[in-house]
Amino acid sequence: MRDFDRFGMPLMTRDQDWFGRQLMPYWRDADHSIMHVGNEVKEVVNDEKKFAVELDVSHFKPEELEVHLEGRDLTIEGKHEEKSDHGFIKRSFVRRWALPEDCDLDAVHTQLTDVGHLCIEAPKTGQHTHRRTLPIMPAPKKK
Repeated sequence: MRDFDRFGMPLMTRDQDWFGRQLMPYWRDADHSIMHVGNEVKEVVNDEKKFAVELDVSHFKPEELEVHLEGRDLTIEGKHEEKSDHGFIKRSFVRRWALPEDCDLDAVHTQLTDVGHLCIEAPKTGQHTHRRTLPIMPAPKKK
């Protein structure tokens, strides 16, 4: 190890230890189940019949959720804010998927279960967009 690499190491280690000791009681007692709010994708299905996504959004009210379909881009958003005498809670998430080419965009539908799972399903038409090779033509010569 070079001398420059060791510069400040004892000071940083001591500060990190102090910082860790100060936070540890709070971190240890924290409700870690809320650390992944809106992040948990329960299931993604992409088979010959459908594309489907299921998310756990149980920490959000139905009015705090939005599902958008712009072209083939599916976006799911959740925003929650809660104020109390003792503080403020704010949580949010955004998840995006590009729907496969053979999904029927007009038939996409959503359901919110009583346990807080949001299910989005896009049935497939079975008709794939065919790929074709386009010939590269020479440009007309400039005069």
